[in-house]
Amino acid sequence: MLFRSCIIDGPLALDNALSEEAAQHKGVGGPVAGKADIFLMPNIECGNIMYKTLSYAAKAKLGAILVGTSAPVVLTSRSDSHETKLNSIALAALVARNIKK
Repeated sequence: MLFRSCIIDGPLALDNALSEEAAQHKGVGGPVAGKADIFLMPNIECGNIMYKTLSYAAKAKLGAILVGTSAPVVLTSRSDSHETKLNSIALAALVARNIKK
């Protein structure tokens, strides 16, 4: 298992993933509702929309990789900060290390 201490839940609508109040109001339960740290997107287009939204609207600390390939692929934008690029590389390195096991 890649991340032993993760709690995985979903699918969750975005408001239910980000807001405990929204999840509670809609009757969505579970350990991740309103507290999500990681978002998995169904395709690269949705991922790009979410990535840019979190980057510009929420000023989130980000790192992005493409999975489902023989090795993780680092995805960065030319406008990404140095921190975001480093986070992406670090995330890819963690995933790659665990693929080898």
